[in-house]
Amino acid sequence: MFVYVGGVPGVGKTTVATETEKLARKLEIRMEKIRGAPILCELAGVSTDAELRDLPESMRRALRPEMNRRLYELDRADFETIRLADGHFVYFDIEGKDYGVREIQEWDEGQMIAIAVIIASPNTVLRRRSKDANDRRDRKHDLNFLLREQKMEIDV
Repeated sequence: MFVYVGGVPGVGKTTVATETEKLARKLEIRMEKIRGAPILCELAGVSTDAELRDLPESMRRALRPEMNRRLYELDRADFETIRLADGHFVYFDIEGKDYGVREIQEWDEGQMIAIAVIIASPNTVLRRRSKDANDRRDRKHDLNFLLREQKMEIDV
């Protein structure tokens, strides 16, 4: 079963998922974080998340249905474990122009038990993004873009 955790890059999704996984372990609840990026890398024929981010959004968008199929297949093999899927509901290309939307589908209802969208003050997100040691090019440092990005994530 999946708990899908969405939010803009830099909002704290991974931190929330990591802390939730630790708490679940203490409470003896079977839970694991799961990411689709390694599957997308394999499907796209690239080795790293950075290479994946450099691909056109249209290409990544075309690969996501197969990624979700594989994640759900993995989940059906062990339905007792809760999986925290750390991801997005809106995916932007490196330039911030083209985007894809992760809409909830009929097949999601059978395996998703919850959806959480993590939000934070845009200034907090921008501060986190500016501290990113890797200075990822896909993380926009523009307040207006961030406001649009966060609104779209919530709306979807």
